[in-house]
Amino acid sequence: MADETKNDPEQTPFVVTDVLGGKKLEDGIGVCLSGGGFRAMLFHLGSLIRLNELGLLPAIDRFSSVSGGSLAAGILAAGWSGLAFDADGVATGFHDSVSEPLLKLARKHVDIPSIALGFLPFVHAANVAAWTYDRSIFGSKTLQDLPDRPRFVFTSTSLQTGVLWRFAKEYAADWRVGQWADPDLKLALAVAASAGFPPLLSPARVKPPKGAIKSWGEPTTLTGSKFSDKLFLTDGGVYDNLGLEPVWKRYRTLLVSDGGAVTQPIARPWTNWYSQFRRVLDVSLQQGISTRIRILHGLDRSQARTVAYWGIGTTVDSYGKGNPLGFTADMTACAAVVPTRLTKFSAETRRLLVMAGYAHTEAALAASRVPIPHPCTPSFDRLPDVR
Repeated sequence: MADETKNDPEQTPFVVTDVLGGKKLEDGIGVCLSGGGFRAMLFHLGSLIRLNELGLLPAIDRFSSVSGGSLAAGILAAGWSGLAFDADGVATGFHDSVSEPLLKLARKHVDIPSIALGFLPFVHAANVAAWTYDRSIFGSKTLQDLPDRPRFVFTSTSLQTGVLWRFAKEYAADWRVGQWADPDLKLALAVAASAGFPPLLSPARVKPPKGAIKSWGEPTTLTGSKFSDKLFLTDGGVYDNLGLEPVWKRYRTLLVSDGGAVTQPIARPWTNWYSQFRRVLDVSLQQGISTRIRILHGLDRSQARTVAYWGIGTTVDSYGKGNPLGFTADMTACAAVVPTRLTKFSAETRRLLVMAGYAHTEAALAASRVPIPHPCTPSFDRLPDVR
């Protein structure tokens, strides 16, 4: 195993000079798609449509995703072979391969049926959700059906070790336990594990083949069958709701789409124990996200990275590059309070979320130092018909 670790480009030792401690910083592009249920999934669809129009999709080296972002990334990965890029790097098959399957999933009710069935003996809500995704959009595809480039990484949080489990074509891994090479795991299960919001849609239970998970080299206290014969995974957003970990130490250019929850002010909060616990938990999670966002802006200002960050709760005018699409502050406020659920919203709400992702992506890229391969004027008229 020592030789395998030595040859793994992600584990090979390098002299650390990067501000984030990145051991192999590359001149590539990493895209992060945040968590946030169907709300984030639809927001990311608008973002991906604009990235495609600008010819950026074929330039991307890695997609890292969490929860609702993993639904969007999973659909993009499953449809990658049908994108058909033209000479400008624009995917002419994007609508059929990505937009239509994603909008089809957005018309389904996933969370309540999965949770209800999860109360049955020997039935787990996360696995019911995985079955729904597989039957509706993924068609039994596995991680081995994903493209070699870009790399897609779906992140979950291990309830056993307290760190990320990463699922990709090349390997699934937890740095404390080891790696599972070339996992033949259903794409739907990897996505469901990433989107298993606790406690009702969590944990997702994954059972690797016996002996599939190998230690990185030197044994640790977590090496052994107790941590590798069955995985207990919850939403990747518990650890990193922006999906930064697999990319921000690796690539110089970061595109971060954030459709996650925004903690709203409450003038008269409930003071019972349960409500206080929920509120404190929300504030704690928001603080972790806010800290990472501040780091992103600091990386960009110091030019340690080239960063374009856009968030569902940020007004388009705040990017300082005008508002050619006329996406108002009131529209932003409406999008930011949509619940982060896995359920069917009204057609009006779904349309608003796609428009929000599109408008915020345009504004953030216009304000960034990211080179644009195929500049073109944005227009809501090119968005898919949301029914």
